[in-house]
Amino acid sequence: MKSVIPDSLFVRLFLLLFVILSVSIFAGREIFIMMGLEHSVPSAHGDPFRLYVILAVRMGAVGLTAWVAARWLSSPIKRMANAAEELGKNLNSQNIEETSGPCEVRQASKVFNQMKTRIQLQMEERNRFLAAVSHDLRTPLTRLKLKAEKINQQKLQADIQEDINEMASIIDTTLDYLRGDERPETECMLDIGALVHSMVEDAEERGESVTVSGSASPIKLQPLAIRRCLGNLIENALRYGGNASIVLGETDNAVVITIQDSGPGIPDDQLESVFAPFYRLDTSRNRNHGGVGLGLSIARDMARKQGGDIALRNAQGGGLIATVSLPKRH
Repeated sequence: MKSVIPDSLFVRLFLLLFVILSVSIFAGREIFIMMGLEHSVPSAHGDPFRLYVILAVRMGAVGLTAWVAARWLSSPIKRMANAAEELGKNLNSQNIEETSGPCEVRQASKVFNQMKTRIQLQMEERNRFLAAVSHDLRTPLTRLKLKAEKINQQKLQADIQEDINEMASIIDTTLDYLRGDERPETECMLDIGALVHSMVEDAEERGESVTVSGSASPIKLQPLAIRRCLGNLIENALRYGGNASIVLGETDNAVVITIQDSGPGIPDDQLESVFAPFYRLDTSRNRNHGGVGLGLSIARDMARKQGGDIALRNAQGGGLIATVSLPKRH
């Protein structure tokens, strides 16, 4: 059976406002009739009490209308906002319901789902392209590596092998960055302190100078993503500062992890620029230290996918401090 309620949100709001205000015009008189005062006061202009009652009734009617209208308007907007937030985290999230609500809401939901489908198709096409490019690039690199092994001069052979390995690293890192969230990771409660301590132990076994102090409560995270985020920051500190000092802490709303090195730091006007993909500094942090300029970009991307962020600042005594803030979600 077809609903008698208008399908359009505009018509619903218009009729609601019209009916409520129309009823409020007669509500004041009915109240006086119920109170037995309809003959005691000749007019609204002659008695402020009657005028105040009528105004109060009308204000109540307008307030009720505004409340209902706000519910009608805010509910679909909130649903769209939640869907957009979920889409930012996971391209394979569920579609919005297209069969409920006024026609404007159903149309917006349908367009949103169509946009999401187009994004998914573009991502699938991009991944196929990346797979083809990866194969095409690795083939000549493999041939070069085999040919380099036949060179008799050991110094020349070592230099060529080093260049080939660097090219392979650039390709791997770039393709990994471009793939993004091809397979979204499931969130779970993670002991961030235990994770950091295990990463420090791994670094110490490699002979790296890494220390950790402090503690933090377990929070809901994507384990592999946050490990990659912190790993990039620790690697960045070791590459440019030779050491990494990690401090765990927390506030009422977030877990805070700081990673400090003893390197030359970054010019203040470039502290935000270094998060851009493939961005390189012209001075101390250059290709001589390795890397392709994606470590900080990937680290911030991973942190933001957890609802957090990364900020950089220079330490007073020298070195760079990276601060990772992760919201507490249980």
